[in-house]
Amino acid sequence: MDPQFNHQRGAASEAASLIGSREVLSLRHRSYLFLASIALIVVLLWAPLHRLFVFAAHSEFSYIPLIPIISAFLIAIRSRRIFADSQPSPVVGGVTVIAGILLTSLGTTVQALAPAYGVSFLGLALVTTFWGLFIFAYGTRAAGKTVLPLCLLIFMVPAPPAATDRVIAWLQHGSAVLAYSLLSVLGVPAVRDGMTISLPHLTIEVAPQCSGIRSSVSLLILTLAGAHLYLRSAYNKLLLMSLLIPLSILKNAIRIVTLSMLAIYVNPIFITGPIHHRGGILFFFLAFTMLVPVVILMRRFERRR
Repeated sequence: MDPQFNHQRGAASEAASLIGSREVLSLRHRSYLFLASIALIVVLLWAPLHRLFVFAAHSEFSYIPLIPIISAFLIAIRSRRIFADSQPSPVVGGVTVIAGILLTSLGTTVQALAPAYGVSFLGLALVTTFWGLFIFAYGTRAAGKTVLPLCLLIFMVPAPPAATDRVIAWLQHGSAVLAYSLLSVLGVPAVRDGMTISLPHLTIEVAPQCSGIRSSVSLLILTLAGAHLYLRSAYNKLLLMSLLIPLSILKNAIRIVTLSMLAIYVNPIFITGPIHHRGGILFFFLAFTMLVPVVILMRRFERRR
């Protein structure tokens, strides 16, 4: 073989390796810049961020601090594919960051005029700012590959009280109707009047706190993450999402029936005891467990295609 050809091929390989190392180094520097900008934004916007987290801790939105962690995990687990050919987009990212900062100022004004909606504006401002920083560092192509993890950040935006109350009322009504039906199937004498169910020696009211909206949203977030990781078909993902509404109502109804029967046949303390107030996690995992075989079945169908 021609020695000159070997020399040229070796030089080309070294050049390719050098370019590759520069791209990796460039990505590393952009990642450092992104993390530093996140830290800076946290410092600059600490007041609205703290206000959002305090609000979350005393409302149905206690899951909000976990959203950035879940989103970051979904991005990190596929980082090699996401950032393989990423390029920064300073114009689009910069405009989005500016929009987020302007929304922060607007949120402060709205907070003073309409406190019920101020926190929603602040949440939207923080999410928009994060989107802008991500696009600035990694570009629109990388953002397109991380649509779901980035869209999950929308759950950091508390829904307006009017919308939240409607969802709670809908879950509350569905849970009461299904709980009454389950009790009838089990042969337990019951009479339902709206949200009140009268049982032998016991009358229960399905209050707004029994709607399970917090666990239902948490279940939705985890299901979205699981669908993103384990399913490829958009149809299967939509089908899985459609199961969440009846599953959330079923979960609440099972909880109501379980506590009612324990109170009737074991001890009345169950209806007001620790299982009532802190046992929701058990029924949350019950609902999540019901979804696991569905995802496994969907994956098998996808592999056959």
